[in-house]
Amino acid sequence: MTKELFKQEEYIYLYSKKVKIDRLIDSFVVIPAVEIVKYLKNKELFLPNYIHKAIIRKNIAPIIASADYEDRFSDEMKHRLKWFDQFTIFQLERLAESYRIEINVAEYKRDFWDIIIRHRADLGINNLEFVKLQNLTMKYQKSTQETYQELKDQFLTIFFEPKGYFEGCRQEEAAEVLLNSTTLSDIRELGKKYDVEIPRRINKKQLIDILALKLDLSETEQEELGKQSILELERYAKDRKVNVSIELKKADMIEYIFIKRRQSRVPLHEDSLKIFEGMNIEEYLYQAKFEEIAHKYNLQRKKRKRVLRNVAIVLILIATAVVFVLLNV
Repeated sequence: MTKELFKQEEYIYLYSKKVKIDRLIDSFVVIPAVEIVKYLKNKELFLPNYIHKAIIRKNIAPIIASADYEDRFSDEMKHRLKWFDQFTIFQLERLAESYRIEINVAEYKRDFWDIIIRHRADLGINNLEFVKLQNLTMKYQKSTQETYQELKDQFLTIFFEPKGYFEGCRQEEAAEVLLNSTTLSDIRELGKKYDVEIPRRINKKQLIDILALKLDLSETEQEELGKQSILELERYAKDRKVNVSIELKKADMIEYIFIKRRQSRVPLHEDSLKIFEGMNIEEYLYQAKFEEIAHKYNLQRKKRKRVLRNVAIVLILIATAVVFVLLNV
């Protein structure tokens, strides 16, 4: 199915019952992350990390959209927010934490289930499985919603980073947005997330290690490099278009994290990638948000019209009563 067909689909059949998809999605919001993860793992379903990023970004986008009018953001931060649409997961979460922007878990789950339900055929999910999930909604109907951190800790086991990606972005795009819109302090914090302690300067051994990783050097080749000076090693790297030197600038720090980072524990799942390949999840979610806002606006407008109509009726009745009384007097 194409994205357009997913958007047009309004109903789903559970047994012989016709259920509106939006209502089904709303009902699934109460299911805790631990149950969602258990269900997906049982189905052997794993999702690319860029879906997680797209949902977070859409979640906090309305607040960022008004950044120019918000006193909470400094001029420097407003400048960085020009790259908001390209932010990595790390940047989105750090932004939310720094400015006390709540990532709404109910909305996160609503978007999550919207993607799952509308891609159910590709994901190998039978409609009747949603009946089982409906039973879970009965169990957790009165349960307190978990925090974003609790949800995130659970979802770490079902989201994986596709090859060539970093923090939900293509690696080259991640490098660019991190370079343009983060501080050196942010980069060091990002390194800690991947168990990478970024040194002020790298020594000769670290430089050779990086070259070995980037150029897939054999032990013999590494031993030969060990005989060269730092200056010769830097020239060797430059000749082979490896951007690294002992004096780490911001771009070098980012590259250092890419090279040294701890790899994800969730294995690559090619089948999942094929399902979402070519679909702009972020555009889809943004469009859904615009439609949601427009729907709320229309409801509010209808409500105001009803209120005005009722007020007018009351005024007419009062005026009629007053006229009646005056005439009788």
